[in-house]
Amino acid sequence: MTKIEVLRGDAEYAFSEFMQSIEGVTEAQAWAALPNLGPDYLHSDGSIHGLVHHVAGGKKINGSVCFRDCEFRWRDIYADAQRLEPSWEKAVEYLKECHRYWMDSWADMTDDRLDEMRPTNWKTDRTVLDILRVIIHHDTHHTGQIAVIRYGAPESTIPPPSVADDILKYCRDLPNW
Repeated sequence: MTKIEVLRGDAEYAFSEFMQSIEGVTEAQAWAALPNLGPDYLHSDGSIHGLVHHVAGGKKINGSVCFRDCEFRWRDIYADAQRLEPSWEKAVEYLKECHRYWMDSWADMTDDRLDEMRPTNWKTDRTVLDILRVIIHHDTHHTGQIAVIRYGAPESTIPPPSVADDILKYCRDLPNW
């Protein structure tokens, strides 16, 4: 088995764990949020809905910037969020679509290119291996947060704050806007 095959397997496994963490979540559960006790503690508004958008948008922007010459930009992720909010069902479908895009964006990668430097959404070039590891760990990181929110926050009938507004606020000045 090659290193890239292991990384593909790890990426699919981390995503399947993420998907299991949201299995059976209702819109009212997805809109629930833990109280915000500090700045940027979840990279979202603290709702499952917000985290799903965060992970989905991260996959799309990083696949695009790192492997597809900025085919999509932050303004596209912003437009996606505007179009989909506040629907939980649409957020989950978007997540699946973005994961497929992410996996396709590096489908032709080979072991001999893992040390290749690539541009990133994080303002510094990184190796292909570093990029892949970050996104794999990103899924795992937020999977645990969803478990805490799912069992620690009461359901809500009020939609969470706009993910699109967050993207506009924090990403408008990034090079890949």
